[in-house]
Amino acid sequence: MQKKIIALAVAGLMSGAAFAQSNVTVYGVVDLGQAWVKTDGAVAANKDQDSVGRLDNNSSHIGFKGTEDLGNGLKAMFQLETSVAPDNGDNATKWTDRDSYVGLAGNFGTVLAGTLTHPLRTMGIRVDILPGAAGFGTVSSITGKVAALNAKTGADDRAKNAIAYVSPNFNGFTVIGAYVNGEYEVDGAQADDGKSISQKAWQLAAQYENGPLWLAGAYHKTYDFGAGPTTTSTVNTTLPPGLIPVATATIHEGGGDDASVWRLAAQYKFAFGTTVSFLYDNTEVDNLGDRSAWSLGANHTIGAHTIGLQYAKNSEFDLDGGGDLNDAAHIWTLGYQYAMSKRTTIHARYSKLSNDDGGKASFYNNEVKNPFSATAGSDSTGFMVGLRHSF
Repeated sequence: MQKKIIALAVAGLMSGAAFAQSNVTVYGVVDLGQAWVKTDGAVAANKDQDSVGRLDNNSSHIGFKGTEDLGNGLKAMFQLETSVAPDNGDNATKWTDRDSYVGLAGNFGTVLAGTLTHPLRTMGIRVDILPGAAGFGTVSSITGKVAALNAKTGADDRAKNAIAYVSPNFNGFTVIGAYVNGEYEVDGAQADDGKSISQKAWQLAAQYENGPLWLAGAYHKTYDFGAGPTTTSTVNTTLPPGLIPVATATIHEGGGDDASVWRLAAQYKFAFGTTVSFLYDNTEVDNLGDRSAWSLGANHTIGAHTIGLQYAKNSEFDLDGGGDLNDAAHIWTLGYQYAMSKRTTIHARYSKLSNDDGGKASFYNNEVKNPFSATAGSDSTGFMVGLRHSF
């Protein structure tokens, strides 16, 4: 179900099938798993965590989507989708924090505006062996971060305030473009390091799908990588005597340099039930350096059973002018799924993420949360058994 939703958002809107007038669908996923996680191997002493049990929420969500036939081949569409937290009832996320948009589709292609899964993120999701590319152990733990900086590149996150265009399907070939509005502008005179800040981004991608073969390539450019808006700290002084005042602040981390990401991906489905996937990612931060990463995965299905194995690795971040950050990392994940029906699946996984002494990579989703999880050299291990139901 989730893969179908993603395809709808970025590349699957070109179908010639007729849409019903004012057709609205309620859909969603509930996925919970009992997990045991730990960290070890930190460079600093006494920074490891013994195995701890927890109930993981693996991207459970609910959404509404619909279409309207406007005539002459033109269609209007919308989708509103939000995360839910059945594990602890804490639905602190904003409504429509997932793929939510309004758009038009016709012979010219499709135009969407809202919060979108952009083409680079779609590539990362498609090559992952785990259900919905959700939970810990995904390849984005390696491909979506600059480990030594402990910073996400944005390639595996949704794009907010985005506008996207998806071309018609030309014999399996599709072109996708997206622009992400920065939404604010901080003049260089106001920024901590004298640089202007906007955080806008854009992506351009192409994909080809024909039968068992899928190929894709994409480029992502983001401005002021790692920067954020400047706000003024405020202190609550209205508390009764004897209580500690509460300080709230959003601290600006300084103007970031521009960053660019190249991605190539491929997938092939063999007739005997095996699917093999590959992803290559290169991320370069201007005036700092670059690193490359890659992943390789395979799923094999026999009846209701699917077993998969994937491996991902990133190189050390090479600094401009020479040297590196000793932050190479790799992850491998073994997964199993049993389809009880078309909508209900039992799944299990074991994942191990290992860092070099300078690396701070952690699970991209559902990381091991303790005070030392971002400690250099700390490795993460997890095991989980879960149940996933789509509706």
